[in-house]
Amino acid sequence: MAPRSEAMPVAHARSLATLEVMERTGIAARKLLYRAVREPLVHFIVLGLAVFLIGKIHRGQTDVERIVITPEREARIANQYALQFGVRPDARKLRALLDADIHDEILVREGLALGLDKDDEIVRRRIIQKMQFLLDDTRPPAEPGEEQLEAYYHAHLDRYALPDRVTFSHIYFSGDAGESAARRRALAALQALPAGSERAPGLGDPFPDLYDFSNYGREQVERLFGHSEFARAVFSAALGHWAGPFRSAYGWHLLYVESRASEEPRPLSTVRDKVRTDYLLEQQGRANDAAFRELARKFIVVRNGQESSP
Repeated sequence: MAPRSEAMPVAHARSLATLEVMERTGIAARKLLYRAVREPLVHFIVLGLAVFLIGKIHRGQTDVERIVITPEREARIANQYALQFGVRPDARKLRALLDADIHDEILVREGLALGLDKDDEIVRRRIIQKMQFLLDDTRPPAEPGEEQLEAYYHAHLDRYALPDRVTFSHIYFSGDAGESAARRRALAALQALPAGSERAPGLGDPFPDLYDFSNYGREQVERLFGHSEFARAVFSAALGHWAGPFRSAYGWHLLYVESRASEEPRPLSTVRDKVRTDYLLEQQGRANDAAFRELARKFIVVRNGQESSP
């Protein structure tokens, strides 16, 4: 039993010595760490390592030579196919679509890297269009209530009124054989018109469109006959009498106006959809203008060396 009792103090002494060494080592390590923390060179190394790691992570996420096909991108491509063809692509077709998308993405990125987008008016217009769509999506207008629709309708009554309308007939004389000759023939036909006749297309030349027009608005008349003397006469000539000749883009015409109705308002109930659409478009335009002004605050425009806001 004696040898065992003598060994225990020795082992205890060794343990104490070991703890003392560890404590001294810990103190020395803390002192070394404290000095290292205060050392500028260590600060520089740590900062450089952090920048390197952040840059590596960023490059892994944004590297132009790294194309990531996310589930969202795959779903977008599949949905576009379904919208175009009415069915979703099977696995083989989807693979082909993704391969085509990767092919196009490679060309786009390489083209951008080469600066092919610079000074390209088509690219510029497309970017403008997409930014406009983005502004539309960020601030959609609220659906108008009944009071708002009525107020908008009454503020723009002329926009929703029925335009001037006219019902008329004409006799046409072609100027192919000469303008003066066509006008003389028209004058002679005017003198020969039977009393009380409201239409007599056979006295003139064949016309490529109608001879009789019912309830035509000014825009319709001008679209067919141009901004011509004849188009103006349709809305100013006396009713119930042949008149002319009047010149149009086609040639010469005699004109008989049967009736003419002045502009009149249409009730809101008949134009509600158009009023709503116009209201929303106007509100969207105002929201877009406000969003653009907010965006433009970040920019400075330099003209002739002078800086100013856009």
